[in-house]
Amino acid sequence: MIIINKRNLFFLISVWLLSTLLSAQNVTISTPQTQLLLSVPNGGTPEQLYYGSRTSDADIRSICETACRRNAYPVYGMGYPCETALSVRHADGNLTLQMAVIGVKETRLTKENATLTVIELKDKVYPFFVNICYKAWQDADVIETWTEIRHEEKKPVQLQQFASAYLPVRRGNVWLSHLSGAWANEGQLCQEALQPGMKVIKNTDGVRNSQSAHAEVMFSLDGKPQENTGRVIGAALCYSGNYKLRIDTQEDDWHHFLAGINE
Repeated sequence: MIIINKRNLFFLISVWLLSTLLSAQNVTISTPQTQLLLSVPNGGTPEQLYYGSRTSDADIRSICETACRRNAYPVYGMGYPCETALSVRHADGNLTLQMAVIGVKETRLTKENATLTVIELKDKVYPFFVNICYKAWQDADVIETWTEIRHEEKKPVQLQQFASAYLPVRRGNVWLSHLSGAWANEGQLCQEALQPGMKVIKNTDGVRNSQSAHAEVMFSLDGKPQENTGRVIGAALCYSGNYKLRIDTQEDDWHHFLAGINE
């Protein structure tokens, strides 16, 4: 039988709270009017807690305690049921990834009036590394994001799917706006409500990648787009080659938006 008096109990609780605070780390990425909040615990999975209008410090603390967490960069291989941002075949033929946070770097880019945040990930088994980069402009409500992928395995690793960015969008009456068309009929506006299933916007024309579809979309979060009202999220893939935008809607509470090179 173990006997713990109040003093010892307080000490144990204090140690537990301290270890919890030390192991957890949240990163806030801000523009003048928007914020992205990430949970990046050392040795754990990077998770997105919030993306939306800029909030107060008190609201951020509340979000950290109550938010529905989503993987910030989902990878294939360990029970993730939706579309993944990254899947590979290791040198030994294994398809599994388990990415964990090994570091966070935050840099102020004074000349560009921006901040750069880099979330460093490493696979728990293989010498395989991913950096998730976020560049937040301080004079515009724009967050630029991309990934840097490398490995130190003894033989080549095959990249099978590798998105530059991933963003979960809360399900609701969400509409998608994008441009399509053909020769002499380019830039036709398409607007549609997002439904269960997969929506794909892609191009395989190489450098002529904006004649038909376009790698720019807008999500209207409050129903069918209106000219002067409503919340929107705009996204553009800045790439001059073949691309693929995927929006995966399954039985959970999110639309999963992924954008990158067309494999």
